[in-house]
Amino acid sequence: MVLTKVIIGTLIVTIIGIIVLKAIDPNLQGNSNNGGSGDSSIDIVDDDNISVGVSGEVVRPGNYTLALGSSMADLIEAAGGVTSNADEKCYFFEAIVEDSTSYYIAPLYEVDDVCGNNPIEKVNINDADEEELDSLDGIGEVMSSSIVQHREENGRFETLEDIMDVKGIGNSIFSKIKNNICLSD
Repeated sequence: MVLTKVIIGTLIVTIIGIIVLKAIDPNLQGNSNNGGSGDSSIDIVDDDNISVGVSGEVVRPGNYTLALGSSMADLIEAAGGVTSNADEKCYFFEAIVEDSTSYYIAPLYEVDDVCGNNPIEKVNINDADEEELDSLDGIGEVMSSSIVQHREENGRFETLEDIMDVKGIGNSIFSKIKNNICLSD
């Protein structure tokens, strides 16, 4: 009897606590009336919605629930826009974002470059030849050849993450090169 009262009391206090916290901060997990869930780890996704993440040079990095068929522009808008250090050559607004994918908005300048007057040297993965691609950290002759071949067979890369579709390029290599590649000149 006493144990039952303790359990019921604990549940009531927990529910009241959640209600109070949601009143204090309406952006807490579970409230997705603005289309984005920010730092939420749970997204409500159905047949008409997708869950997409964004990191890097956006105002509010995190995971967002967007309508199926949403573009990079929609994702960036949900994340509050890009920062002043975002490199506009590293994303295409019209690129369609895919469900359960996380996108990276690369910086124009190194984060520790206080003056911000020396842009990061980048290789355009849509136009570079094998020699230019070979200059990237972790990309050798074989990999640069594979990138060019993939591009010729499948068309241009729409997002930085698309380079991971090339055989041999995974998260590890992408992490090494993501600040040194771009999609356009």
